[in-house]
Amino acid sequence: MSNVKCGQKRRTKKKNMYTELDFEKLIDRMNEHQVTIDDEIITLNNIDQILDVRAKCIYETKTITSGPLREMEMYPLFPKKDVPEEFRVKGTTKSRKNLNNKNAVKYFIRKANTNFGKGDYYVTLNYTDKNRPKTYEEAKKHVMAYIKKLNYEFLKQQLKAEGKKLTSKIKKKNYKKIKYMYVIEISKEGKGKYHVHMILSSELSMDQVESCWKYSRRNNIRRIDPDDRHITDLAEYLSKDPNGKKRWGCSKGLKEPVITTSKKVSKRKIYNMDSNRNIIEEEMEKINPGYKLIEFEITKNKWTNMPYIHVLMRKIDKSK
Repeated sequence: MSNVKCGQKRRTKKKNMYTELDFEKLIDRMNEHQVTIDDEIITLNNIDQILDVRAKCIYETKTITSGPLREMEMYPLFPKKDVPEEFRVKGTTKSRKNLNNKNAVKYFIRKANTNFGKGDYYVTLNYTDKNRPKTYEEAKKHVMAYIKKLNYEFLKQQLKAEGKKLTSKIKKKNYKKIKYMYVIEISKEGKGKYHVHMILSSELSMDQVESCWKYSRRNNIRRIDPDDRHITDLAEYLSKDPNGKKRWGCSKGLKEPVITTSKKVSKRKIYNMDSNRNIIEEEMEKINPGYKLIEFEITKNKWTNMPYIHVLMRKIDKSK
């Protein structure tokens, strides 16, 4: 085995020695006035023994780059050998399910930021009462037919630029397609109040984008104008679910956010940033040259009093 593979194996083994604590389950058990671990009853007075693992914790840093945005999430991991099996985060726990829901929203936002930006379209597509779909499946068919029409118009546009006409001999796979992300929203559950939100690449004119939707003419199309948070606010709005169900999809071949994990920020530095928050901007911009700090948030787990830090940065546009 090469030295590189040996090094990777050692790092993987070391990482597998640590885990997150399932604080939600710990709190539930504490509320029951006792904690059962390996058939042993542990009273509230022994909870501090469980939480002593904080002294041996390490901090992991997750870096997520989504287009011009970069996030850093810094959070503690605890030695598995010191964390009872019952309180390790597992895929079936309530807290993990909640986390998965939050991560799905984060993924939608990050993917939007990675693939779309200034000049692209934010589109809201409505229905007349006569054309309103009765099911999500029907609404999805409408969206897919709409995308097919957009791609047809885009193909004709590309062929025209090449001085060609659309024939059966044209290999469509050799031509670009529209990029999109869509959200089908049921604004009033059970009453069929469907409408569609889309983020769309801007190869076609607004008139073409409008004319390809045949179910209503009361639609809304506007160009995206990013701010320091790029298109985060728009993506957050689309991913919120205040009144019912929302389901989303996207075109094939969209770029993925780039995610890496490391131990690049020490526990000591984490505590220094928590106690002296004025240094966060300097520290983060030193670690991420070419980026400027936009915002940060520090939260603490009330059982361990350990900080969790989230930082949002934006790539510096040198053309300005």
